[in-house]
Amino acid sequence: MACTAPLETYHILLPNGEQDGPYTLQELQEMHRSGLITADTEIRSSKCGCPLRVDELLHPSEKGTLDDITGLNGLGGFSLWHFFADVFRHHSREEVLDIFCCGTPGTTPPLHAVSSAWPTPWIFARMLLACILLYFGFNWACNTFQNPNLVPGLMFVGNFAIPFCVAVFFFELNVRREVPFLEVMRAMFYGGLMSLIFALGLVSVSPHLLAWIAGPIEEPAKLVAAILIAGSRRNGRILTGLLLGAGVGAGFAAFESSGYTFAELARFISSSTAAQLITSINPAQGYAMAQNANLINPDAVMQVRALITPFGHIVWTAISAGAYWLALKHRIAEGRRPCNATGIDWAAFADVRFLRIAIVPVVLHLVWNTTWLEEFGLLRFLILGVIAWAVALRLVHAGLQQIREEKCSRGLPM
Repeated sequence: MACTAPLETYHILLPNGEQDGPYTLQELQEMHRSGLITADTEIRSSKCGCPLRVDELLHPSEKGTLDDITGLNGLGGFSLWHFFADVFRHHSREEVLDIFCCGTPGTTPPLHAVSSAWPTPWIFARMLLACILLYFGFNWACNTFQNPNLVPGLMFVGNFAIPFCVAVFFFELNVRREVPFLEVMRAMFYGGLMSLIFALGLVSVSPHLLAWIAGPIEEPAKLVAAILIAGSRRNGRILTGLLLGAGVGAGFAAFESSGYTFAELARFISSSTAAQLITSINPAQGYAMAQNANLINPDAVMQVRALITPFGHIVWTAISAGAYWLALKHRIAEGRRPCNATGIDWAAFADVRFLRIAIVPVVLHLVWNTTWLEEFGLLRFLILGVIAWAVALRLVHAGLQQIREEKCSRGLPM
């Protein structure tokens, strides 16, 4: 827990493990104004052994409605500009490669080398730009050359690009760097398929369910897939849960969008105009015709779903998985689960600390599929997405606090 109560003196934690001080609160404020210390500088109170950053002391988070609902502790000095600052900076090819070289015994950093400050993800933005260029390249080629062999490539890029980039974003947020990117891809593809099978199995029991019931069905299905795919990583590390949940959610979102795109393409092809084109000229022209006919074309489906993807399945599953790993963390600390256990903790599903957070994506998904906010158009997805991301970032903060607590308990430098 961050220490935000008034304290008498503070020590600045230096990179070499030594402490500088003591300083009063007023002295720290003056040092911060003059630039001698930054918002991310780690300090420790003389009255409390818990380390915290300068920004958490000078600008303590006030609990809001989301914190009351979820039981989380705010964003801890989160700054949107600082968070995305590295997106606009130059990065070498070696930096790109270094990000993905992790997760093995030789590439996972020791705890003392892991920063508990807010990460600054940036590689996802470069991948997003590359995927956008790839999509429009396929789109142009498909329309120019009318070759049906290009259609599957266009559909693959259009439906998988954004989910993949959001999964990379969560990969960058995992500052522990103990999960190899290969496991993220496994969660995306195998976990995504597994969650689809679970969800469709539940729907098949009662195939006439209304659309709004998808939330209470699909969210538990994705969470179970994330827990199963995690294996030995069911270790109570919140950032790991967020990452694996995001991977499963990305796969689910990509496969679902592919289904919607294919269904719309099939609906168009079944129309009389398209059927004539298909039988007499070229299958690719049927796809191209969809962009000019008075029908919803597959490109529009892909583009709209790509725009709303970051606000739906990926962040929802990240939240529910992060909540489960948070519950594991608490249960380990309370002695209710062995610290080296890797099995599924069924009791964690009944833990109120899990339930009060996991209910959020279920409710958001439910509202997403209703007509309650229909008058807002696509803006309603942004509104719901902002709420989801606010919860997800609070879980990221909880994961960073967990790192700080582990360092403190082992006497490691901050």
